[in-house]
Amino acid sequence: MTDRLTLTILGSGDPFGSGGRNQSGYLLEAGPLRLLLDCGVTSLVALKRRGIDPASLQGVLLTHLHADHVAGLPLLYHDFQHLGGRETPLTVAGPRGVKKRVEQIYHVLFPPKPGLTRRFRVAYRELHPGVLYYPEGRRGPQIRPFRVRHQGHRPSFGYCVRWKGKTLAYSGDTGWFEDLPLEVRGADLFVCECTQPRRDVDKHLSLEELRENRKRLQVGSILLTHLGPKLANRRRIAGFKVGRDGMTLRV
Repeated sequence: MTDRLTLTILGSGDPFGSGGRNQSGYLLEAGPLRLLLDCGVTSLVALKRRGIDPASLQGVLLTHLHADHVAGLPLLYHDFQHLGGRETPLTVAGPRGVKKRVEQIYHVLFPPKPGLTRRFRVAYRELHPGVLYYPEGRRGPQIRPFRVRHQGHRPSFGYCVRWKGKTLAYSGDTGWFEDLPLEVRGADLFVCECTQPRRDVDKHLSLEELRENRKRLQVGSILLTHLGPKLANRRRIAGFKVGRDGMTLRV
């Protein structure tokens, strides 16, 4: 156990697995608390590859409800159901509709059998922009959701996680929007999506935009992730850290 805020990248790729990268998933550790930030299809495999028991997770924090960020949850549930080990409820928090969407996916992929009861419990929580969330009460990390620009009227979040004087910001999936620098200002580490080299699709960020706005962001280090096909094989990008699956960083 450590008092440091630690991030392990389980998946740093886009929905297509560009460059052989896993889909979005990050293990955040704050003292004894273990949270997943997003849970792509490959997250369960990535946890086990690192020798981490999925039953040791206290919660999952979802930025939005696209498959490459949420579709690993049914596999996590399947693990709890058949391999056991889960004694306390798993808290799954995210934007409006999180319970309905996750339960629908789970029931489609693993239809419930008559007479078979769940061996695990899930507590769902809908979050709201700017409303602070304390998954472990005031003794644990403070999480602030903020709205990002990704899918029109459907809510998509980024998060700022503060603990023991350190702050990690996570963009989730987003295009550039003018309030982004304000939302992440002062973060020690900004885990930022960078799907494309230049402006192309406006619901995802580009390296071009991040270079232009680097000073405006006013953060410590920027870790590029959610890397698309033209960036997935880059190992170095001047002025930024480049995420890779299995990387662990202390904030």
